[in-house]
Amino acid sequence: MPPLSGTTVYKKVVLIGDSQFELSWNPELEFCFPAALANYYGRRADILNRGLSGYNSTWMRSQLDRIILELKHYDEEKVLLFILWLGTNDSCLEFTEHHVPIPEFEENVRTYVGEIKRNFANARILLVSPAPISKTGLAASTMRTKGTDRTQAATKEYVDALLKYTDDENVVRKIDLFGQLVGAAGYDSSTTVFDENSPVTEDAALKIANFTVDGLHLNGCGYRVLFDLVKCTLDNWDSVRASDLEGVEPSWSEKAKKYRK
Repeated sequence: MPPLSGTTVYKKVVLIGDSQFELSWNPELEFCFPAALANYYGRRADILNRGLSGYNSTWMRSQLDRIILELKHYDEEKVLLFILWLGTNDSCLEFTEHHVPIPEFEENVRTYVGEIKRNFANARILLVSPAPISKTGLAASTMRTKGTDRTQAATKEYVDALLKYTDDENVVRKIDLFGQLVGAAGYDSSTTVFDENSPVTEDAALKIANFTVDGLHLNGCGYRVLFDLVKCTLDNWDSVRASDLEGVEPSWSEKAKKYRK
């Protein structure tokens, strides 16, 4: 089957990650990130949410392979953007099955970016850092571990590992969601030391909980922060800015002219 092409085919924006993406469709959150992104790219691009709950960056490999096969049905120019949000589960503590050592996490990110660039030369890639956790929220949640498998300090190590990734800024850009949410809680993520027993960490955890459902997964407020960051990045990025893309069909007024007697 030849690749699908032409102006009748929507461009593709692909979300790759864990439960933070899989659960982002939930209409009960009041703000739905994929829907907001679909609205931003209205009549220009489809949003393909390929988040897998519970997956770490190592387990995600088979999903990336599947996505590449799926998108090979389209002309290369139709694959517009990949948003990779990895590290949430990798940063679990070493005694858990989800934990991925930082060097392996860094290598996974490099591999996935390389595979995307190799298969879709015109695509752009946006890397999103893990979000901060709230130990207060996790302790009060219905989650099995109650947050005993995570620390803010460990999460920050994976944030730092992701943000130090370097590449051509025209192709790959990064978003510091951790820093933005910690900032919204009233702290500077670059100077705050997240000692698990400090009053600063406890106070930050209480405020960060306002952006989550359970101390880990974002709520509507958290996804709104993410969308604002993504939109700001896209609006200042040639070739993925929505206003620069042609819609799949002309406006209704142009159609009407053809049928007017």
